[in-house]
Amino acid sequence: MLLTTRLRPRILQARGGDLLAGCREVELTQMGVADAVAFFRAQGVRGARAEIEAACAPYGYHPLSLRLLAGLIARDPRQPGDVRAARRLDVSGDLVQRRHHVLETAYANLAPEQQKLLSTVACFRGPVSYEAIAAITARRGEARPRPEGNRKGSPYSKGRPYSKGRPHGLDDDLRDLVDRGLLHHDREAGRYDLHPIVRRYAYDRLGGAARADAHGRLRDYFAAVPPPARAGSLDDLAPVIELYHHTVRAGQYDEARTLMHARLVPVPLYFQFGAYQLCIELLRALFPDGDPFTGFAQHPERSERTGQGTLPRLKDESAQAWTLNELANSYSLSGQPRRAAPLFERNAEYDEKHGRKLHLAIGLGNLAAQQMIIGALRAAEDNLHRRIALCREIEDESREAVGHQELGRLLAYRGAWADAEEELAASSQHWERINDVQGLCIDKAYRAQRALLLARHAALRGAPISNTQYPIPLARRALELADETAHTHYRHERDYVRAHWLLGAAHRAEGDPSTDSGQGLDAAERHLSEALTRCRGINAVDAEADILLDLAQLRLATLPPGPAPASGSGEKLEEILRLAEEALRITERSGYVLQGADVHLFLAKIESERGDREAALWHARQARELATCDGPPDYTYKVAYEEAGALLERLKATGPETRH
Repeated sequence: MLLTTRLRPRILQARGGDLLAGCREVELTQMGVADAVAFFRAQGVRGARAEIEAACAPYGYHPLSLRLLAGLIARDPRQPGDVRAARRLDVSGDLVQRRHHVLETAYANLAPEQQKLLSTVACFRGPVSYEAIAAITARRGEARPRPEGNRKGSPYSKGRPYSKGRPHGLDDDLRDLVDRGLLHHDREAGRYDLHPIVRRYAYDRLGGAARADAHGRLRDYFAAVPPPARAGSLDDLAPVIELYHHTVRAGQYDEARTLMHARLVPVPLYFQFGAYQLCIELLRALFPDGDPFTGFAQHPERSERTGQGTLPRLKDESAQAWTLNELANSYSLSGQPRRAAPLFERNAEYDEKHGRKLHLAIGLGNLAAQQMIIGALRAAEDNLHRRIALCREIEDESREAVGHQELGRLLAYRGAWADAEEELAASSQHWERINDVQGLCIDKAYRAQRALLLARHAALRGAPISNTQYPIPLARRALELADETAHTHYRHERDYVRAHWLLGAAHRAEGDPSTDSGQGLDAAERHLSEALTRCRGINAVDAEADILLDLAQLRLATLPPGPAPASGSGEKLEEILRLAEEALRITERSGYVLQGADVHLFLAKIESERGDREAALWHARQARELATCDGPPDYTYKVAYEEAGALLERLKATGPETRH
């Protein structure tokens, strides 16, 4: 027998609250993440996986909330059907109105002490221990008489009846809140937590003075918790994040920013754990006066600036600049380069105005990285050359080496193979001299990427490749150096994502099931799957499309030999298209021009082999347009530009072109 219920029937409980033998309880707390994404798309909502997940997270994947949210997005007058509309929407109030007997009435039926307790727990940012609740409420072990019975007019009259004369303390209140479904108790972890909707509702019920007092006490409590010597996981940082949260809510923004800089961002949240969405959430809390993009016309991601955006509420200008820079960095790696670029530009203006040459050099490099992936290759190259010149002027060799490193990657995209190798060699020479393992790790990865692009270039010209295994040892060495960095300093998750992707891509490019018994393809499968898991684990959207595209190419390579992909399994072909279309969706939503060119090229080849000439032509034209970037001869995404041109010529030669 299957029974769904909000409260466990007492008849199924043995003495002490345990379930009777033969009974099993499964708590249905939320929709699955993948199910939520599929649901939104079934409702006609457009958006990449990461965007939909970000829209659902504030509601704890609560099914009714997501149904209401999807409906509002679909009918939004400004951005109908676009998940970005969720940034302006909030269904929590509508939810309470529609289901008042679930939340509003449940809260009203609590005793005043229980209401206060629930609202106090709602002040915490995340799961909390019993000891913290007891300390902040000063109620450990205390007891008070319960009111007699369930008298009419009593504040308890609408709630669960209480036994006459029994003491009623913190433990009883916590048990009752758990029984009512308002509070979740993770017994294994020893933590109490609230659903995001319940947290928001209970927090809003707390008065201004009581709220400020609660956050002040919580700040003092977590300030006394000793920080971990070395964080091994995000859970280890929970007390520090709570301290930051309550310092902000107490209105102490400068103290909060100092705490974040010293103990959270960029190390360990950004570099060690790659928690980019969390970085954005914490940094945005320093902007209580409005959105940092209010100075942009309608769409900040398009960089249409009409004035200065809102600044963080910090006294020191350099602290404001630091906050904008870290926020831009986090946006850049979470698939929002067009939000990151204007923030980097504002920082560069500030640094130049105040003569902060070191900060200006760093900012120009960050800006160039965003310009590179959105196809502004000329501006990116100019900014990297300027960074290198500034670093030489101030004699900062390490940051100059980073400039050479990024310039080498850009020149590889441009097809300037010798110049790219020269820049990467200059970078490696510095890292070897100072024994910087992580710098060498990135250099090896960029060399592997250059080798893969060079192999495509050679194949297009029918030129022999002197060493077909060249990308594999480079990518393998990048992975080894990522391990060495983790052992000697701390794990850089992005280095693992990059190394596994490139090693998988290299094996995929070299693997041939007809000659190597599929061993190369098996290795490609392992590394690409690992790269995708790690990538999604930190929500590194900027790397996801590349990995998905290589997985699609890998699936294509495993189809049975035949004149066209259609000769293979229908399910396999469907998976290939699903992977490619997901990659395309990411590139379109995020504005990733170089990745978009590669995805369109792949889809053009698929459609050509399937016999759909018109679809192939369309994808080939899109690839050529994206790969053009700032224009030939020097500022195109060279390999993709030439591949698209060759494919267009071949398609046009197969028959008359149809005008649309």
